[in-house]
Amino acid sequence: MIEKVRYHRLIRYAFAFALIINVLYFIRVYSVQETRLRIKALIHSSSINYKTDDQVSYPDNVDYNKLSSPLQKISYLLNNISKTIDNNDINDSNHPYWLADTLHTHHEVIIDPNHFLPPTENHPTTWVNSPQLFYDPRFTLSLYLESLRSQISIKNPQNLKSNDNLVQLPFSWSDWVDLTMLNSELAKPYDERLDCTWLQSKINKPTKYPHFCQNLMDASDEEISKLPLPKEMLPGFLVKTSPMNKAPHEQVMMQGKAHLLVFQHNPLNIIFLSKSGTYEAQILPDSKRIHHTDMLKEYLKRKKIDFNNIENINQIHLNPLDEFNSLINNIPPRPLDSNDDIYGMRKYIKDESSSNSSREIFLNHESFNYKQEQIDQQIDEYEDRLEKLQLSYTNELKFDHQILKENSLTRHELNHYQGLKYANSIPNDEEPTYYKLSTLLKNKNNQDAGWHYEWRFFNGALRYIKDESWTANQLEIREQIILDRLLRNWFKFAAEKAIISWIAHGPLLSWYWDGLMFPFDVDIDIQMPTSELNRLSKNYNQTLVIEDVNEGFGKFFIDCSSFIHHRDQAVKDNHIDARFIDIDTGTYIDITGIGKNNEIPPPEYDSYIRHKNLKGESVELYMDRRKHWSTFEKINPLRYSMIGGVPVYVPNDIMAMLNHEYSHGTTAFHYQGYYYVPILRLWIHEKYLLPLFSKKTKQEVILDKKGKVKVQEFSKLIRRLKLKDKLKLLERNDQILIEYYLTHKLTNFHEIEKQLMLDYSLRYSLQDFTNNKAYHDLTSKFKMGKPLRKSLYDFEYFDRFKHKELLSTKYKAEHVDEDIDVIHVSPPPPQAQPAEPESVEEVDSQKQAQPIEETQQQSEGEESDGEPQEELGESDKVKLAGIIEAMP
Repeated sequence: MIEKVRYHRLIRYAFAFALIINVLYFIRVYSVQETRLRIKALIHSSSINYKTDDQVSYPDNVDYNKLSSPLQKISYLLNNISKTIDNNDINDSNHPYWLADTLHTHHEVIIDPNHFLPPTENHPTTWVNSPQLFYDPRFTLSLYLESLRSQISIKNPQNLKSNDNLVQLPFSWSDWVDLTMLNSELAKPYDERLDCTWLQSKINKPTKYPHFCQNLMDASDEEISKLPLPKEMLPGFLVKTSPMNKAPHEQVMMQGKAHLLVFQHNPLNIIFLSKSGTYEAQILPDSKRIHHTDMLKEYLKRKKIDFNNIENINQIHLNPLDEFNSLINNIPPRPLDSNDDIYGMRKYIKDESSSNSSREIFLNHESFNYKQEQIDQQIDEYEDRLEKLQLSYTNELKFDHQILKENSLTRHELNHYQGLKYANSIPNDEEPTYYKLSTLLKNKNNQDAGWHYEWRFFNGALRYIKDESWTANQLEIREQIILDRLLRNWFKFAAEKAIISWIAHGPLLSWYWDGLMFPFDVDIDIQMPTSELNRLSKNYNQTLVIEDVNEGFGKFFIDCSSFIHHRDQAVKDNHIDARFIDIDTGTYIDITGIGKNNEIPPPEYDSYIRHKNLKGESVELYMDRRKHWSTFEKINPLRYSMIGGVPVYVPNDIMAMLNHEYSHGTTAFHYQGYYYVPILRLWIHEKYLLPLFSKKTKQEVILDKKGKVKVQEFSKLIRRLKLKDKLKLLERNDQILIEYYLTHKLTNFHEIEKQLMLDYSLRYSLQDFTNNKAYHDLTSKFKMGKPLRKSLYDFEYFDRFKHKELLSTKYKAEHVDEDIDVIHVSPPPPQAQPAEPESVEEVDSQKQAQPIEETQQQSEGEESDGEPQEELGESDKVKLAGIIEAMP
């Protein structure tokens, strides 16, 4: 028995000893690990270096090949580009660095004014009576800016928001969008033009909307009279909405352009951006081309050009930059009204008093609370105003100018009210599709399905070679320009109007890597609180936003869905709430509101809900209409950041969002032939990286037996590149050198930003920056600088022709002697005449017409312009009568 007791005691002692040894071991290991983590964190936070490659000094009097280090040579290469731009040597058509100069250059056009005025004996055919279309943004912008300056100086010299309704401009989409593709049809006699049958001649399946188009020859005189143009100036296909089936590029482009020419409603207003504010004007509702107004005549008069002697004047110079700068010099741009800066965004951005000031935005729970209660409240407020107007108009004893002034609805408010009523009348599960896309047939020349283009403004897929003047390399450059300018102008507009938004999904992931946009992703996604989405719709839906003319001729259309007031998951297609559309290309930014809803959260949020309930706090779980969920804590506060040189906001807990949405997104160094190159902080396609390696390395390591790249092995090699390899890449490839020149300072900022915002592993977000002086000092340096890329107009219409290394061999051979800097604006061609009918019966058959049927949006999915009007009852019509009378 004693032996047994001793045995058990010995066992206990042994166990206790082993336990003590293990505890001591784990304390030691934990202590060592903690020390390592502290050292890593210290190194992570203390390794901040603002110095960039171009700041490395090198001797001026030493030949490049004799420079002692790769860093000196890299600095030389970068500074050589800057010197070339400063000396204006970049204009040399053979200069390899021309893409590095993003200054807006081609902004003057020479016209004969007689070609744009009513026909005379000496000029029987002008653009006034020609069925064909003229388009040049320099012409349009010059006349509009001059008219804007004239009207504001007389009617609104203080550039006050309250007087915007006094400044009114005519409008036609054909002056603002290049619709000249239609000229191939408009040049024909109207009875020989292609009709709707041709649009549907090559399709994947019959359209569900057979009334999407009406043949011109089937339209009666009465129906034609209701259209904005006479029969001679209309295409053979009158396109009312998208057929929503797949067709080839040409037909899909023609559909959108024909719709814009005839049926697309005008914007409600126009906003011109500048570096320090905006200029704004109302757009008249009836469509009228510049040639069919007095704009040019008034322009000539104000320029002191003798109109009585106009027949002898065959040349005038138009320059929108001159007109824009004249406007700025005479009337200062309008800054944001402080009352509209709800969250103090502009105040934080503009604060230069201290580099240690926070530029974070702290949102509140209510900004995400936009549900039926708020919708009903807005409708009640609008209808209360309408009733006061009705009473004042219909009862002479109650008539009061002050009541009219206080209660009249602006056109934006009327549009918003109708949208609220319309959305309220349709259940969530019966919504018709709002946004239509340019769905394309795929073939060997086109692998783009068209899901990223708005159908009305579609001008060819980003990688589709439209004609022999284009090359694949040109299209890659064009794509980068389009996406960069889209992002730049949205956030410039949002900053001017204090609209709260942040980058999400793909752009947020691309931000993580290098603070730039991915070169392989054409999606730009923006999120905002649902209350901000409603404010965007109320104040700016159907607005045309014009890029700062000193930077380019970009034009962007804000189009908010009718169903932003539905916040539960969209059953069908209406996951996107609003779009910021580039009207030159049809590409767009997707804008989604995120907020409270009636959906059941996924199980992954059960612990969050329990935690909130135990603490007695409100559960702040939000969702967009595609079921992307998030919490208030992950979003708030918003951090001030940059992407592609554009100041933006990013959500608070970035890494939690990215790690949840993209399981390998922050760890995969390759995607679709592109590889992240840490030494350059750029994503670069493998075709530019493979020449860096020897034939032996390619055969033994990089390529498989079929000659395809072994992704994992190649990715490892790319991550191990050294400084000497970086120099080789920059020396051997001008395109990589230019990209590095444009981005290296921005990506260096971003590396510092990640060090300050994330832990040492770069896998988790830090949460509190209250006393982080280094972080606030960094964000104080984030400013909207010059554009990262050339303007689209300069590149597309001029520079790609001037710098012929980008042109196809065939095109260069056929156009070798052309000087694209010489601007020729030709007079319109003579009008083609329809063939004479052969008989009275033929005349009668032409007069007989099938009516242009009005397709109902709810049942037919017709394209709507803004928030569509529901069919109003008699009481509603009475309420609106006063508004229409009171409208300026």
